[in-house]
Amino acid sequence: MIELDGYYRVRSELLHNFNMGLGYVTGQSPQSQSGYPPFPTPLECGTGTGGCAQKNLGDTNMRLRLEPTINISDQVRVVAQIDVFDNLILGSTPDSLISASQPDLRTNVAQAAILSNSQNPPGQNTFTSAISPKRVWGEVDGQLGSLRFGRMPWHFGRGMYFNKGDCADCDGGTTVDRLMAITQLYGHQLALSWDFGPSGYAWGMTAAGQADPGGSPLDLSQNDEVVQFTAALTKKDDDQHFRERAQGGELVINYGVQLVYRTQNNEVFKLSNTAQNNIAPANQTGQTVNGALTREDLDNSTDTTPSLTQHIDAWLLIPSLWFKLGWKALTLEFESTALAGHMGNAGPLRLQESGSADNHLSILQLGWVLAADLKLYKDSLVIGFETGGATGDQAETACSGTTSTCAPNNLNPSPYLNYRWKFVPQPLGDSSLHNFYFSPEYHVDEIFFRRIMGTVTNAIYVKPSIAYWLDVTEGRQLGLSGSLIYSLAPVPVSTPGNSINYGVEMDLSLGYRNIGEKFYAGMVWGVFWPFGALNRPTDIFSNGGAGTATAAQILRAFVGIKF
Repeated sequence: MIELDGYYRVRSELLHNFNMGLGYVTGQSPQSQSGYPPFPTPLECGTGTGGCAQKNLGDTNMRLRLEPTINISDQVRVVAQIDVFDNLILGSTPDSLISASQPDLRTNVAQAAILSNSQNPPGQNTFTSAISPKRVWGEVDGQLGSLRFGRMPWHFGRGMYFNKGDCADCDGGTTVDRLMAITQLYGHQLALSWDFGPSGYAWGMTAAGQADPGGSPLDLSQNDEVVQFTAALTKKDDDQHFRERAQGGELVINYGVQLVYRTQNNEVFKLSNTAQNNIAPANQTGQTVNGALTREDLDNSTDTTPSLTQHIDAWLLIPSLWFKLGWKALTLEFESTALAGHMGNAGPLRLQESGSADNHLSILQLGWVLAADLKLYKDSLVIGFETGGATGDQAETACSGTTSTCAPNNLNPSPYLNYRWKFVPQPLGDSSLHNFYFSPEYHVDEIFFRRIMGTVTNAIYVKPSIAYWLDVTEGRQLGLSGSLIYSLAPVPVSTPGNSINYGVEMDLSLGYRNIGEKFYAGMVWGVFWPFGALNRPTDIFSNGGAGTATAAQILRAFVGIKF
């Protein structure tokens, strides 16, 4: 009746010099914000410009992933994904800590961390709970096909853009709320779905709604929804069947096409002027009260429009193509995804000329991956080569909130490199958005793309690799692998050094796996040598913060059990 899959893992890592020896940047004018290092620095470094003697960051974290399947019958089932202690840093919830938002408050049990004797369950003393439900969906099989509904993983092709994040070293993944019908058509799988995108503000986000947590759910607007439709046609063998057919001398071809269409009429870009003026700590009548929307937040009487929602008239097309060929020891795989769309009102996504009513934004982005590998000596030796790319954009400066401080000549050009940690609007006069982002769960390397940049964007890379797995005993293997990644920037102006070359990274790993008992462990060492694109030239950073980027290193160890 009930099947239980999942894994338990523990990872430990030491990050050395991930800010590449570069610290904060002095603002170019009294009104502009200071710039940031390319990667967070240790607390001991403070916020001063220049380098810092402290260069190491690191932690040990764990996760227990549970994936139960409740089989109602042979045709009907409910599937879920639940994480316990999701990426919980070991030692991060001591009984001396009261609140994660106020770490200076200490319990009477232990007034100092050194006096702590126990770890508390995550909750008030962290920003996340101990148990994190990720996905739940239902599946009903019939003679004509299958019906799936709920919150489920989304994966296409190699996982370059839509990646479900099910690898043992993944952190997130693509999740979608959808109603999907699947059927078989001449050896192909045809999937059609109606997807539920972001739905905007709900009653439970308001102060009155939070006072009634057991009440019925209520969406506060029907015009700010993101409506999405998806169609996919694929011909795909499972990995084992694919390899067996290819090793038997058969030319095996898998492929797939997918088209996603999104549309959105309205959006809430900002709350009312009244709320924005009331968010100071001395007068907490705005949205800062318990994180809930108050009447002042929803009151738009001081704004020029009577509604919080603004008409944006946005649409987006996302076509994807995937192709995989296998013949004997050779496997060749290609994937590409493009984004094409338009926003009539881009809001904060672009800077608007003073007095101009034109705030539209055109979207055109492209990403691609081509990979090949040779599996020799009964798949013990794997020689691989991969190249990929993602379009970039000229936008490079973060925005501090007002037009005067967002102007290109008046803003420091050094926000964090990681796209997850910054918001960069299109500069004045630029009405096109070209930055394509790989899924963060598509791992190309260990340092630059995965941690410093966050993913592959504004980049072209080439990656040769080699791996060898030695059979120790039956079902037990030791593996040694290595890869070299060279990357460059198609749009150099968006890099700190206005140069084309990012750098070269070398990653080496030693792994152990027990196939029968589903136990695995290993270590990874990597070093990234930055080139001109990551330097800070004195002619650009003349007011402070200039410097030459230095090498970053990582040492990771991991152990896990699959079930």
